[in-house]
Parts: sequence; structure tokens; C-alpha cells
Amino acid sequence: MKVLLSFLICASAAHAQDAPPVPKMFQGMQGEKGQYRVEILEGAGRAGKAAPAMTVCTDNLMRSPAAKDGAKPRADGCKHRLVKDTADEAVMESTCPERHSTITMKRESDKSLLMTMSSTSKRGPTEMKMRYTHLGPCREGQGAVSFDKNSEQCRKMRERAAKMDPEKQCARQKSDREACEQRMRDLAAQMSAMCS
Repeated sequence: MKVLLSFLICASAAHAQDAPPVPKMFQGMQGEKGQYRVEILEGAGRAGKAAPAMTVCTDNLMRSPAAKDGAKPRADGCKHRLVKDTADEAVMESTCPERHSTITMKRESDKSLLMTMSSTSKRGPTEMKMRYTHLGPCREGQGAVSFDKNSEQCRKMRERAAKMDPEKQCARQKSDREACEQRMRDLAAQMSAMCS
């Protein structure tokens, strides 16, 4: 998930320093901003369970703390290069000290693309295949990443949010108890936004 979100942030932030190059195929895609349905077609599922589809609002993704960090030069030692860069297909390689990744993107239409991500690290090889479909502008109050409100993920998040009690969870805080309680309320609001 972290690699997927990093890719989306970088694809949305063509101006960011030290970000991976943005392929030409994004320049012609309808609505570079807005919300995208992300379907994980292969990989990333837990033992026989299909990975959930999610919706990503790139407008909000750019406002997230991860995006702000991504706009700063990073000292992670990663190097990115476009191996292929046409209007309909792009292949990007990322070489980091602990990982090598290849991302292949193929345009299906003006609204959708297929992406295959292969990665090799000390944990071994992984591969994931996803489809991104542009849905239009983001909705008011939509989170950066959201799931279907009837999904198993949202059911679990609602259960977790219902059990959150900022006063109890921050009771042992001697200093900054108020800040702790605010963080807990913010977390509950973020979880709620992911299932709206």
C-alpha cells in the first residue's frame, strides 16, 4: 500500500523535487486530478482473500503529510528512470539500496490504465497488478483514500472508531493531554472519511 500511495503522490506531483519522472501518458489522461477507483487485480491479497477496491482522491493525496514530505529532497538513495515513455505505455524503474522495482503502465482508455508493479527485496519478489479508473472530481469531505462503506475494511474501522475513547486512551498523559485527545478525535474523523 505504501508503494502504491507513493506512486500516486509522485504521479500527481510533477513539480516535486527528486520525485520519479512523470510519464507522458498522464499528460493526456482525462482528469489528472480527481478520484480514481483502484482495483487490485492480482497480488497483495491475504491468503485467498481478494484485496479490496479503493477510491483515491488525488486532490487530497497532494495535501497529505506524505505528499508534503515527498516534495522535499529525500536521502533514501533511490534512483528513478523511465525505461519506456510513450503516450500509451510507460515503464519506470526504481533502484533503492534495499529494493528494485519496475512499474509498467498501459493506457486502456482516456479514463483507465493498467499498472503492473514487480519488486525484489530481501523479503523476495512480489508482483501486483492494478487497474486505475478515473471517476470524476472528488466529493466534498472525501478522504485521500476511501473504501466502499459496506466493505469488511469499513466495518472493522467503524468498530475500532466506536471503541475509541480519547479521555480513557489519553488518561495517563501528564502533559499535552488535550493534544492527545485531539489526535484521537482526528484519527476517528480520518477513519470515518475513509468510509464515506
